Amino acid sequence: MDGKDMAAMLEEAGVEPTAVRLAVTHVLADGERALPAGDILRKVRETMPVNKVTLYRILDLFVRQGLASRHSSGDRAFRYCLGPRFSGRAHGHAYCLRCGRMACLPATRDLVDVAALGRSLDMDVVGVEVRIDGVCAACRLAAEKGGTGGAVEDGAVVDDAPGKN
Repeated sequence: MDGKDMAAMLEEAGVEPTAVRLAVTHVLADGERALPAGDILRKVRETMPVNKVTLYRILDLFVRQGLASRHSSGDRAFRYCLGPRFSGRAHGHAYCLRCGRMACLPATRDLVDVAALGRSLDMDVVGVEVRIDGVCAACRLAAEKGGTGGAVEDGAVVDDAPGKN
C-alpha cells in the first residue's frame, strides 16, 4: 500500500494524515500479526523520531476512529492491527502463552456468526473479539529440543515467563 492509499485511509477514518500517523498506519498495514505498542514504536523509529506518548495517543485515536483494533493478550500488553473496516476482514487472533506472539487468523465467516449472536442476545453486535491461547510451533519445537528460553521474535529472544514480555 503506498502513501496516497494510506492518506486516503486516514482521511476516510476522519484522521488528519500527519507524517507520524502515516508511519504508524504503514506499520499496521504491513503487519501479518497484531503488534504490541513497543514493536510499533521501534518500527516507526526506524524511519523517524517519535516519542512513546505520541504513539499511544495515535493508537488511541486510531482505535476510536475504527482504523485500528486493540486486542488484549495474556501478558497485559495490548496488541494492535488494522480494524476490519480497513483491513477488509474481521478476524480472530492466536496468542502464544510462551513468547507473546499474536498471529492474525485468516478471516472466516464460520469463526463467529455475528448475526446469529446478535439475535440470540437481542442486540446489534458491532464487534466480536476472538482470541485462541496456546503454544506456537516455534515455542513447542524449542521445548522439544530442551530449550529453556522463549522463542525468537523479530530477532530478539523473548522470555518464556508469562507476563514478562
